[in-house]
Amino acid sequence: MMDKLLLVLQGIRRSRVWLSIFRREGLPQTEADRLAMNRRNFFVHILPAKIYKESARLSYNWLWMGVIATWLFVILLLTGVFLMFYYVPSAERAYDSVREIVNAVPLGRFMRNMHKWAAELMVFAVFFHMLRVFFTGSYQNPREFNWVIGVLLLVITVLFAFSGYILPWDQLGYYAAKIASNIAAGVPLVGPYVQQILLGGTDLWQPALLRWYVIHVFVLPMAMIFLVAFHFWRIRKDEYSKPYWTEERKRR
Repeated sequence: MMDKLLLVLQGIRRSRVWLSIFRREGLPQTEADRLAMNRRNFFVHILPAKIYKESARLSYNWLWMGVIATWLFVILLLTGVFLMFYYVPSAERAYDSVREIVNAVPLGRFMRNMHKWAAELMVFAVFFHMLRVFFTGSYQNPREFNWVIGVLLLVITVLFAFSGYILPWDQLGYYAAKIASNIAAGVPLVGPYVQQILLGGTDLWQPALLRWYVIHVFVLPMAMIFLVAFHFWRIRKDEYSKPYWTEERKRR
């Protein structure tokens, strides 16, 4: 039975479909083959061809918080698309639509709770990922610019959580939008213009909710996807960081 299964697997790995996707018949055996696979394979080309053994340790990566944050973002995208089918960005109907999602829509309560907890956990994961990068010195040369990208991703993550807090348009969401518009008005020179953009006028009502909705479901996701892709690309170009104390031991 096992011999037949192995023959089937070998036939699949020699098929034209397999070769068209992976470009290789078997696993790489030499370093040159591994580098070639890394360059030619779409699924692994975004990863560095080599990493330091020390950088793969959980104690150094703090349980891979960056990877966890990425997968939480994927969960947020999937659950957010589900919620968009039922949420109504209307000042009169937003709160009732959220109640309907929780109480009447099949799997609605589960999907909304997953969206909510994934958002809160993502803020936690991104924050601790930034702490890990700071305390291990991974922001140093040649990764200074990627550190700036990481700071922008942290800001976008917080804005994600804040804008989602507004969308139910209950008392907490209403006054959160009011506080945000008042803070924006305090920005020197451009403050009044930013406040007008967020409010869509002078009053906090339907145009303001619609603008926060567009920011939450389009502007921030597009910015996040672009910066995450750029962040990963810079990780590949700069290679994975390794603990600075390993270099100190070598010098000694």
